[in-house]
Amino acid sequence: MVSSSPQYSVSSEKRLRPKGAERLKKLKDSATNLFLEHGYEATSMDMVIQKVGGSRRNIYERFGGKEGLFVAVITDECRKLAKPLEGLVLEDGCVRQTLENFGKEILRIIKQPRVIELHRLMIAEGKRFPLLSQAIWSAGHYNAKCVLAAWIQKQQKHGKICSTLDASGLAFAFIHMVTGEAQLLLLSGGSCTTEDQDNRTIHLATSLFLTATQEADHA
Repeated sequence: MVSSSPQYSVSSEKRLRPKGAERLKKLKDSATNLFLEHGYEATSMDMVIQKVGGSRRNIYERFGGKEGLFVAVITDECRKLAKPLEGLVLEDGCVRQTLENFGKEILRIIKQPRVIELHRLMIAEGKRFPLLSQAIWSAGHYNAKCVLAAWIQKQQKHGKICSTLDASGLAFAFIHMVTGEAQLLLLSGGSCTTEDQDNRTIHLATSLFLTATQEADHA
């Protein structure tokens, strides 16, 4: 989850006056855009200062330098990515319909340009910032898996899904079937899948999921 991201020391934004808080927000927004567009290495402090003004000294006092600024703004992005996934509410009605709705929602989330750039950054900076990259993964796929796994466990108790299969494994498999192709295409610079393609993928993933759980129940 997002809490697995590195800890860093920055001054509390609550202590800032309104103008100071606004300047800090502008700084972090601009830095986020630059890091997502150019990556960590190619983004310089001078580029950030040129965008928002201010001084190198102010950035160092608040964030401890470029690395601290990078960790702070990407951690904020992780929180933003996690929110819609953590807020997903899955219904206890029709299993097929709920799975299809879930599939549509996670595809909508992962296809957002900001999310794609964040995952590109996760891959590019995984060696330099392993904990931060893990936090990006956790905010997205891990959160989605936890939400779906909890719902699957509930359906298993109700007898709607085979109870002998691991809920976490089922959730991971379903999410991978739904998002795998679309995400790989986008991360590699390919064209975005169409709504019709997504609907076919979701329908197939749901059918395979239901077939697998029904066959296991009768094995």
